Amino acid sequence: VVFGFFVYMGTLGVDLVNRFLMIGLVVSYLLLVGFLPDHIEGALLVRSDWNPILMVLPVVITSFGYHIIIPSLTTYMNHDKRHLKLTLVVGSLLPLVIYILWQVLILGTVPLEGKDSLVSAWKEGAAATKPLTEILTNRWIVTGAHFFSFFAIVTSFLGVTLSLSDFLTDGFKIKKSWEGRLLACLLTFIPPLIFVFTYKKGFFVALEYAGAFVAVLLIFLPAMMAWKIKTSKFYTSAKGKTLLLFVILFALFIVVVDIIEQWGAFNPLIQKYLG
Repeated sequence: VVFGFFVYMGTLGVDLVNRFLMIGLVVSYLLLVGFLPDHIEGALLVRSDWNPILMVLPVVITSFGYHIIIPSLTTYMNHDKRHLKLTLVVGSLLPLVIYILWQVLILGTVPLEGKDSLVSAWKEGAAATKPLTEILTNRWIVTGAHFFSFFAIVTSFLGVTLSLSDFLTDGFKIKKSWEGRLLACLLTFIPPLIFVFTYKKGFFVALEYAGAFVAVLLIFLPAMMAWKIKTSKFYTSAKGKTLLLFVILFALFIVVVDIIEQWGAFNPLIQKYLG
């Protein structure tokens, strides 16, 4: 309810509260980055296994599927293409660097198998920070891990719900008055809330196919639009068409991988890790 109010206030309201939340996210992240390197074991980082690469592709695509917020950013930045492009580039590279560093810290600290491991957390449906807090006794690291998870969830929540609210406003041609914003927020929050209460496992079921949906909505359809509309000379050239074709095929590949994963194609591999 509290954070839903900022979504009602629009992009400006979300931007203002998100700045404070990002400060908390950065502080908690730096707290972890500052303490964790002393606990990294080189042997854990040396170990590698490329067998699950196909299985995790849909997850990676979903993690970086932020494109739904672009229309909201476009309006907020007054359709300034130069600043919008800069925002998208920085907003893509910065999380990537942070994500890679986070992976190094977690994989170098938490073992893959054993009592307090990534596999044990996976079996319990818990985050990687759970075995991390069990391994490390430093209360600052434990506190930082909890706050990092909280700020990461809330900032993602604000971005996604704001984008969905703007999408519904445009799609249903809702007036941008206080009544219209209230209606858009109700359409954004009430259906998922009812869905969660009536079918508690529904979120996890939907999450299993999230990679396929993201591939279609945020990769396949935009590429097809660029191919069809041809507003840029680049996309009418041989290089542009080749790039678009690659993007389209990649999206279809992700969809296929996600579907065969749900059909159980990777079950033997999963059982190998679960023991």
